[in-house]
Amino acid sequence: MNREFIVNILFLVFINLLIKPFFIFGIDLAVQNRTGQEYGLYFALMNLTYIFQILNDFGIQGFNNRHISQHPQLLPKYFPNLLALKIALSVAYIFISLGLAWTMQYDERALFLLLILLVNQVLIQMILFLRSNISGLGHYRVDSVLSSLDKLLMLVTCGLLLWMHPPGRTLAIESFALAQTVPLLLTALIAFIILRSKVKFRTRPSWASNWRAGYPMLLVLFRGSLPYALVVFLMFAYTRLDGVLLERFSGKAHAEVFAGAYRVLDACNMLGYLFASLLLPMFARMQRQPEQVKPLLQLSFRLIWAGSVALAAAICLSRQELVQLMMPTHASPYRWDTLGVLIWVFVPVSTTYIFSTLLTAHGKVRQMNRFFIVGICLNAGLNFFLIPRWQAFGSAIAAVVTQSFIALSMIWLVLKTFHWRPSFRKMLEIPGFVAFILLADFLILRETTFVWYIKMALCAAACLPGLLLFRWVKLSK
Repeated sequence: MNREFIVNILFLVFINLLIKPFFIFGIDLAVQNRTGQEYGLYFALMNLTYIFQILNDFGIQGFNNRHISQHPQLLPKYFPNLLALKIALSVAYIFISLGLAWTMQYDERALFLLLILLVNQVLIQMILFLRSNISGLGHYRVDSVLSSLDKLLMLVTCGLLLWMHPPGRTLAIESFALAQTVPLLLTALIAFIILRSKVKFRTRPSWASNWRAGYPMLLVLFRGSLPYALVVFLMFAYTRLDGVLLERFSGKAHAEVFAGAYRVLDACNMLGYLFASLLLPMFARMQRQPEQVKPLLQLSFRLIWAGSVALAAAICLSRQELVQLMMPTHASPYRWDTLGVLIWVFVPVSTTYIFSTLLTAHGKVRQMNRFFIVGICLNAGLNFFLIPRWQAFGSAIAAVVTQSFIALSMIWLVLKTFHWRPSFRKMLEIPGFVAFILLADFLILRETTFVWYIKMALCAAACLPGLLLFRWVKLSK
């Protein structure tokens, strides 16, 4: 299973690194540079769309991925009922989110932009739902290709938008949002066609013609998805609360600064999400082979820990040059200092992806939710205290503290659930690896004469000798 994980994660990372960074830093960054503070409104509304993701997703993706991985023969029975439930919840999600924005006194233009973003979120979750069925059936590489198809198509539509728009004129942020809608719709249709080719099923739910006969099935699916829905809601609440609070308390300008730093973090978080999306069906299939769980968990944690620490350190130490490269006309110490703090969120978030995925695969979502509720309270309290003092920089500090608490909580919960006791030597290896990375980066930056981006690449690559030095990976069998 470890070999299968390595092959698939390399393929998944390769596919995504070919496409997604071009969209994030080529398209999204260009839009921010052309729209200025209007991008702060876009970022705040985008974060607002995550508040009620409990309705848009309702845990269906996690529930479906886990159960289809264990019982693939249930897909023809589950799919039409879950699809109908998902569509109904998505409609409710759009109306309730618009209602919340209206009570927050957003104007008509902001509400129209929010509507576009909400439709995009519905399409994104539909794609994830369809992919969860494909990966649950064991077609990991097909799922890997689909994971980047939407961004590949967006490179075309959004690229044409930027190319056809005169550089001297202000770009309407609504046009950028609409340019993402068509690629998402096409990707959803392609995913549906692929799934239909793998398994034959009806699209009409079992309860469509006979409500009383289908009600028990719908109730079972609703109850089964509810704990996962709470996970989705709570995780989005404590990770996306910063942007909304920052825009409401300090205005679009500070939200736009935070958005610029968050873009880099979001690009890095892609790696953690890829690990989680591949690990969930694998961990679920391992319930009958518990002896294989610990080796796979150790391998995935070591890889993501090494990569996240090395990449976060490299970006933090090169933050000034990065901001000046991405936003040459808007670069300032305020921007790069915010990035220097916020990028360290990548380390605990990556750790959370690994351990929470294992807990989700083993149905420990209720226990996770308790810590997520504390995380929301902690994040909100820190933001209320820090935003008036340090604006975006304060939100970055709040994010690091909150995500570190969640990561440590997930580790503790895994150790408690599986009755594992880490050795003292292995516990020392974690801070030892951090010290090795920081020392290596210091020497690279101080003792070499390369240009800054070569130094940054060397700092990020320092994790490779670290993996071998601490024997976290072995070259031989």
